[in-house]
Amino acid sequence: MFMFTTSVDELFVNFLGESIWGLRSKICHWRAKHFYEGDIVQVEMHLKDLLLQCPNTGYFDSDARREALEALAEVAFCRGSLSDAMHRLQEIVEMFEGHDTRNVLWYAVWKGVVASNQGHHDLAREIIQNASGPFPFYALPSTHTFLHKSYGLACIELNAGEYDRAVSHFTATIEGCDIQGHLDYKAFSIRGLGEIAFEKGDFASAAQRFTETLSMCTEMGVPPRKLHGIPFDALPERFEGWTLFVEGRSPFMNVGM
Repeated sequence: MFMFTTSVDELFVNFLGESIWGLRSKICHWRAKHFYEGDIVQVEMHLKDLLLQCPNTGYFDSDARREALEALAEVAFCRGSLSDAMHRLQEIVEMFEGHDTRNVLWYAVWKGVVASNQGHHDLAREIIQNASGPFPFYALPSTHTFLHKSYGLACIELNAGEYDRAVSHFTATIEGCDIQGHLDYKAFSIRGLGEIAFEKGDFASAAQRFTETLSMCTEMGVPPRKLHGIPFDALPERFEGWTLFVEGRSPFMNVGM
C-alpha cells in the first residue's frame, strides 16, 4: 500500500468478493484511499458501513473488525478527533485483553501516542507502562513489538519536549532495527533525530540525518512524502524539518537531493 503505483481501485478490484477475505479487502481498499488522500468523509462513511458487516463474536473472529476499527482510528486521528481515535483504539485493546498481550501492547502504544498529542504526556507513558506489564520481559527485546514500543515512546518524549529522552529512545530503536533488519522504524527514527537537530538550530546535523532518511526511502522504494504510512507513526506537523528538506526549502536550499 505504501509503494504501489497502480490506482487504488484497480489494485483491489479482483479481491472484492463477499467472503471474509473480500470484507478485509474492502477495508484495505478504503484505507488505501485514505492513504492516497481520498475524500476523508467518504472514506469514513464506507469504513463505518464495513464495520457493521464485521463479525463481532469474540477474539477468534477479530481480524476484519480490528482492521476496520484501526482504519477508523486513523481517519479520526487525521481529522483531529483525538478522543474518537482513542475510543476506537480502546475497542481494539478490549478485543485482545486476556487473549493476546502482544496486540494489547501494540495498540496501547498508539493510545499513548494519541494521549501525547492531546498533551497528556504522563498519561501516555502510564498507558504504555501498564500494557507492558504482562508482556514476557525476555521476549520483548527480540520482537518487532520492541521497536514499535521504543519508537512510540520516542514520539511521546518528542511531543513532550523531552529531547534527551527522545534521542535515547530513537537511538535504541535504530540499534534494534540494525539487529532485526527493519528499515521502516530505522528511517522514522533517523528522521526523528533530524527533527531534534532542526529544533535546536543545528541545520547541518539535521540535513545529515534527513539525507540518511532519504537514502532509506530510496532503498525501501517509498516516496519521501509518504515515509510514514501509518498516521500514528508520523510526527506532528509542527516538526517540519523533514518536509522543508524534501521540498528543498530554507534552510536546506543548497543541500543536494
